[in-house]
Order: sequence, then C-alpha cells, then structure tokens
Amino acid sequence: MTRGAYMLAYLAALIILLLPFPITYVGVAGGPGGERRVALATTTIIWDMARNVAGPGWRVEYMVMPGRDPHTFEPTPRDMVKAAEADLILYNGFTIDAWILRLVTASSRAKVVRVTEGLEKYALLVPDGPYAGRMDPHMWMDVGLAIRYVERIRDAFIEVDPAGAEGYRERAAKYIEELWRLDAWIREEVAKIEPSRRLLFTQENAFQYFARAYGFKIVGYFYSMITELEPSPLDVARAQKRVEGSGLCVFFIESTLSPRVMEAFASRLHGRVAGRLYTDSLGPAEIGHDNYISMMRYNVETIVRELSRWC
Repeated sequence: MTRGAYMLAYLAALIILLLPFPITYVGVAGGPGGERRVALATTTIIWDMARNVAGPGWRVEYMVMPGRDPHTFEPTPRDMVKAAEADLILYNGFTIDAWILRLVTASSRAKVVRVTEGLEKYALLVPDGPYAGRMDPHMWMDVGLAIRYVERIRDAFIEVDPAGAEGYRERAAKYIEELWRLDAWIREEVAKIEPSRRLLFTQENAFQYFARAYGFKIVGYFYSMITELEPSPLDVARAQKRVEGSGLCVFFIESTLSPRVMEAFASRLHGRVAGRLYTDSLGPAEIGHDNYISMMRYNVETIVRELSRWC
C-alpha cells in the first residue's frame, strides 16, 4: 500500500470518530437551525471567487493555505472533517486538486462542482513531463476564463439554494464587471512592453493561458506540472537551450516554490531574477495580494516593470 493510501485509510477511520461532533458555523440564517451553509474551495483563488458570490448565508473556506502549492498538498484529518461538513465543494480539476475527489466520499451532503466544467474547448495541453497531453489546469490566469469560473460558481450556489438566486446573480454580475475591467487594464499595461520583450521564463509552466490571452511567448520553465521534484540536470539543460538565442535575461520565480534553482540558473546565463509571481495561490493579507484581482494586478505590474527594464 502506498503512503497516500495509508493516509487515506487513516483519515477515513478518523473521520468516523470525529463526525459525531460536527463543526457548526453560527451566523445568519442559511442552513438548518439558522446556521450558515458551508462552501469549501480547494484553492484560495476559487475561494476568493466564491466569497464574492456567496453572500451572508454562507461561510466560505479553503483547503490549501495561502502560499502553499496545491499540486503537493496532502489532506489532513481536519480537511476531511471540512469536506464532510460542507454543503458545497468547489474544485478546479485537471489534476491540480484531484485529491479532493478522494475526500468527498466522506461527505453525504455536499454538492461537488468542478468550476472548469464546460471549458474543455478552451483548454491548452501540458506540453511535456509526466502529465504531457493532459489539460493544463491554470485557466484562471486568463481573466476571460476566470469569468467563466465565476459563472459556474454562481450557478452552483443557485443549485444548492434556489431561493437565493437573485442575490447570487447580482453579486456575480457585479464581480464579473470588475473582472472585465481588470482584463482591459491588463491589455493596456501589456501594450507598454516592447513586443520583442514579451517573453516569459518562469519556474512552473503555469502561464500558458496568460500568454495566449495577453500576447506573450513562453520561452521556458523548469516544472511542467510536477513541482515536488527538483529539476534534473537534463531539465536545466533543456531550459538553458530554450533561453539561448532568445536574448531573454529576466527570470521570474513563483510564490509557492523555492527560488534556489532559478537564482543559480539566472546567474549562469548572466540574467537576473526579476520578481516573485503568484499563480497557484493567493498571497498573505498583510502584503495585499489576498484576492484574485490584486494578485493579477501585482503579477502584471511586476511583469511589465521588469520586462520593460530588461537586463
């Protein structure tokens, strides 16, 4: 039996002991007995979208903490209790949070919704590595597709609580307006970069959708999808080959990954590590990147500033 299987067996046994003592969320009316319903998102990005739609009758929680990598997340007993107590579970799908499907068997009441449902026709494929040929999960990096997430989240709340449909539609519409403004702003900012410099080298290949939407070229990366393993010498050699000839000298690190390999790589190529970007997780509240819009604005400001500066 694998380590993951042992963990799941342990969690399943533990949940039987914990369930007689349910977690309650006291607040405004929403669920039985005046308790708020609980919506559980796998990632902080989906969590932020959901809390913009949910309204006061819901408590919206996340599983993967800010700054943590959902690719490598291992559920805890507390997470299994959360899944069992939730009324609605929202997940991204396409491998990044597949672990949630192993937890929802403990839940007898949650509606489980993949927020990327219906977006397959917009999907890009993972180009290489162990997940080559599968759908790239990072659709939220294109704000236009993030809006589709919000629409699916809105519909999920309505399916669980039809009586609150008007409120969910109003809140979603207001948030979607903000997202369209964000999308327009990104395009204006990117236009400030000289076209020949619209090149990206990042640690993880998480910017395919961003690049397609906003006119960038992905020069290279270390991690195709598997972020728990250090890049091999062959991975580094391939990455170096991609960079050579492009003239690129600006390299971006990501908030959930160690910068060590990237710093050595940039030094070897006489380039520089330009900034830390947020992709798989929001940042901490104290630095102001704790919501999707501020995260995207920060990323774009960093990319525009550093690529305009160049070497």
